[in-house]
Amino acid sequence: MSPFMMGLMMGMTIFSAMSMQWAKQELENIQKRQQAEATRSAEDMAGAMEFAMLAENKDTYGETPTLERARMFAATTGKTRGDQNFLATVREEQTEGRFGAPRSQVAITASDDTLLRSQMHRAADGEELNRAAGGEQPVALLDTSAVRDRQVRTSNMRMNSLAEQVYAFYAAKMKFPSTSEFTEMATKLGFRDVWGQSFEYTVSADQQSAQIGFTTPWDYTQSLKLNLKDDSNASSQ
Repeated sequence: MSPFMMGLMMGMTIFSAMSMQWAKQELENIQKRQQAEATRSAEDMAGAMEFAMLAENKDTYGETPTLERARMFAATTGKTRGDQNFLATVREEQTEGRFGAPRSQVAITASDDTLLRSQMHRAADGEELNRAAGGEQPVALLDTSAVRDRQVRTSNMRMNSLAEQVYAFYAAKMKFPSTSEFTEMATKLGFRDVWGQSFEYTVSADQQSAQIGFTTPWDYTQSLKLNLKDDSNASSQ
């Protein structure tokens, strides 16, 4: 073989190896971009699911979050690159949330990876679900108890703000408002719990003590005692 032909073959071999290396690197970059896109889409859907829970009222409350409701608030279409529906796996926990709410672990993926989707689908509980979704998997996680905790805390803050107005009423009239006076006050100020419900109110016969409260859609009650003789105003925070 002539030196020219040997040089030509060596050049083609080097070019071919470089092309394969470039193609391999480009494929890895594409896969990384697709995974990052799937992760962002899953996180967007998880955020939409959280917002759907926060937007509930007493009539639309649901213990188990769903993709159907989340799609109403999501920027993503809820479809993977392979035109599959996003997979949302919900596993209920044995322990309740801080305020007695049913607690679920939710994992959402926008990936077409059959193995990942199978692992999520077969997860027996929240702990196993978290393991399947761990690492760099394109999965977003949501703990529903954190959302319920936020709802109760917000309602508590509104209840305390309303209590301040009730105490101001007492300071002016030396008595707590009657039920009708309280209703008028709360309506005028626009104080409601996060589910749009009016706060519950009871007042003693002598109007020297009272109680404000609210009940969550899962039947957990928070209350605040109003009594100038014991001004502790204790309510769970």
